[in-house]
Amino acid sequence: MIQLFFRRLRQDRRLAILVLLLSTLLLMLAGAGMQSTAGVGLVPAMLWSLLMAVGVIGQFIALAALMKKP
Repeated sequence: MIQLFFRRLRQDRRLAILVLLLSTLLLMLAGAGMQSTAGVGLVPAMLWSLLMAVGVIGQFIALAALMKKP
């Protein structure tokens, strides 16, 4: 599934740039959310961490697709 998404991003550079920007936004929002709910508990911290991981993976895939030739 990720391989198909990567191929799609490699073929459509505008989509890759959009995914890169949205992943960066998700990473920033998850970091802010994690700081704002620092003392609440373990479950919100785990959810924010999961969102941060999704953001980083999205950035990595989009950057890799942009560096490859179509």
